[in-house]
Amino acid sequence: MTGSTERLYQTLERLSGELSQLSDQFEDTYREYITALANAVRHQLILATYHLCTQGYPEAFLALSFSQRQALQLKIRQLAKQAEPSMLQGFYRATVEVIQEARSVTESPKPTSEPATDQPDEDDESEELESLSQSDQAALEAFAEEFELPDDLFTRVGIAGLTSEGGDEEEVPFLETDSPESKAQDWLDLEDAESLPSLSDYDPMSPELIASWQRTVEQKIVRVLSQLSQQVNRLLQSRGILPATIPPKLVQAATQVDATADTASNVPNLLKLLVETEAGDESRSQVAQLLAVRLRLSDIEFADPTLKTWRDRLRKLSSQLVTVGRTYQQKQRQRAVIEAESAWRSSWFEEDD
Repeated sequence: MTGSTERLYQTLERLSGELSQLSDQFEDTYREYITALANAVRHQLILATYHLCTQGYPEAFLALSFSQRQALQLKIRQLAKQAEPSMLQGFYRATVEVIQEARSVTESPKPTSEPATDQPDEDDESEELESLSQSDQAALEAFAEEFELPDDLFTRVGIAGLTSEGGDEEEVPFLETDSPESKAQDWLDLEDAESLPSLSDYDPMSPELIASWQRTVEQKIVRVLSQLSQQVNRLLQSRGILPATIPPKLVQAATQVDATADTASNVPNLLKLLVETEAGDESRSQVAQLLAVRLRLSDIEFADPTLKTWRDRLRKLSSQLVTVGRTYQQKQRQRAVIEAESAWRSSWFEEDD
């Protein structure tokens, strides 16, 4: 082994250590961030529902008896308390999913010299991979835009199945949501710290793994906020606060619309929509205003300086990941070239004239 090759391997070993340290820092920072975020969610959810009940639909709230108001407020507080454990479940389940996907890619069988009869054509396989790459790339571009990161670091993630489409997406159960028995076994004991998964369980560490994990954690946090909003809106509609003439599915869909000038309310974490409802006569319809809870991460972070501090720390770690990741990929490429040259020389032989 030449001196330059030895230095290259030493550099790769050092970069691997830096990546492991970065993964530990990411995990510690996200746990602290989730705790702070959950506290902010509890506070801001109560403020949003207070405004909705007193400013948006005061007559409907006054129609409740004293005990009904207390029961409603208690239920809202109970739902708000579920934010932290649900986010932590999503945090650790993101770790499990990303590691499982990475291992499935690593442990996939290598192609043999004799192609199997039932193996798909190369064109079909390339189309499938291209479709998957486009789906992953779209999510990665949104993630990179959020953290102001360049896209080139994530162009070769190589991990499939992290983003689901349609109705196949796993949901994080809440207080009122009955989770299927098949999902119950996926829930982790948050009190048993030694059994909780960690990125350090996977070796070798890579910048792609950390980036995919971070993106998945962010997705699960946003999903929890959406589901919590849906739970609160269903509760308010069941208690007669939100108009009963508006279909529950429309109330649920309202929490998933994008924030625009037409839907944003002047109050954080609330949205205002004009919806068309059927009147008593089927041939007539009327327009009703819907004010509903929609917890938005941007609203929550903007109103809480502590969360902004944690978000700045996450952005700093993301920038470090970009720097280390680029160098790591360059050195990995150099190692691959050296090993390929060595493999070529070891298999080459001169033919006898």
